[in-house]
Amino acid sequence: MLNHRLIDPPREPEKFIETAIQFLQKFASNRKVFCALSGGIDSSATYLLLKKANINTIPVFIDHGLMRIIRGQEEREHIKKLFPDVMIIDIRKKFLPQILGVGDAEEKRKLFKAAYSDTISKVIKKENCDLLADGTILPDIEESFGVKINDLKETMSLEEERTLLEKNIKGFVKSQHNLDIEYDVEATIQPVASLTKNEVRKVLEYLGMPQELVYRKAFPGPALSARIVGPVSLDNLAFEKRVHDIVESRIEDFYVEKYGKPMIINDKGEQEPFQVFAAISSEDILTREVTGLVNGKRTYMAPLCEKGEWDFEKLTTKASQLTDYARIFYELGGNKDGKYDIVIRSINSIDARTASVTNLPFELFNKLKEKLLEIPETRNIYIDVTSKPPATIEYV
Repeated sequence: MLNHRLIDPPREPEKFIETAIQFLQKFASNRKVFCALSGGIDSSATYLLLKKANINTIPVFIDHGLMRIIRGQEEREHIKKLFPDVMIIDIRKKFLPQILGVGDAEEKRKLFKAAYSDTISKVIKKENCDLLADGTILPDIEESFGVKINDLKETMSLEEERTLLEKNIKGFVKSQHNLDIEYDVEATIQPVASLTKNEVRKVLEYLGMPQELVYRKAFPGPALSARIVGPVSLDNLAFEKRVHDIVESRIEDFYVEKYGKPMIINDKGEQEPFQVFAAISSEDILTREVTGLVNGKRTYMAPLCEKGEWDFEKLTTKASQLTDYARIFYELGGNKDGKYDIVIRSINSIDARTASVTNLPFELFNKLKEKLLEIPETRNIYIDVTSKPPATIEYV
């Protein structure tokens, strides 16, 4: 199987789209294409480019049960509204029993990778697809292969890619659910492989897509399991969906009220906020190992807790210099009778390879605390004040 990637295209949206259409027509004309459509901006841009190139495409959304709730609605409802022709495949009954009880970070990633590949393979066979298209973007490739995008060729075999990875294993940060998998197709095709998140947003904006899609927050391949520290259960999954929606929607509302849109480009050129979410833990989060990033390698260490007066600059500066802890959490408050700890995470970034902490008003955090404490299962609430590095964005 081959992998076709659009390498080093023009960055200006109109010229990029013209180049991407030429690329897709070169490799996908007179072919039937399976398109993995997750609801995020990367796969959405991929699908829209395929449509503009008049490629015969089957868009597929895989619902494994760990997608987020967005303002009270399941993600599958949002994607159906945006793309009515999407094929929704529900694998909850099969997948959830596999991941329940699993706490290891890399094992969660492997389970998702296997589930996605198995489902995709079945649809490819049933629909007689020739190619597979996905929304792999620049940070995905560089974190998985440990190389720059220009070190890859437009067309490569899996054997060539594995050799490249072995040569650059020191640069590996994490595995991706949509890389290094062999399918029964002629090739995969990745038209947005050279773009960062912000460049993808510009393409969607140029294509006239609604604000709710253009500013959709990045979402990890392992879905909400990346935001559940430790083993996944049906109970903590339901809680995570609920509190995640509260944190993401309330912070988006703050930006819409202040700036007229849920995301801005700040004076550092970052998307602010790039990601907003709640992570949870049934055990005391301060005793749990969470992911960090030191010298480009993932680490697993406990967080450090800070209390007292809120001083954003002081806290974030201290967090940026950590060596013996993965992160710094600021204790916001809590309910000793609760069941789950919650960590509020809001970060700014250009391309996800580095990230700074969003400087939100403390009054907003207090409002979030009050809303979260209305849920009896809420125990302690923390704010993650750690940049990437030394932390990763997610907790898996």
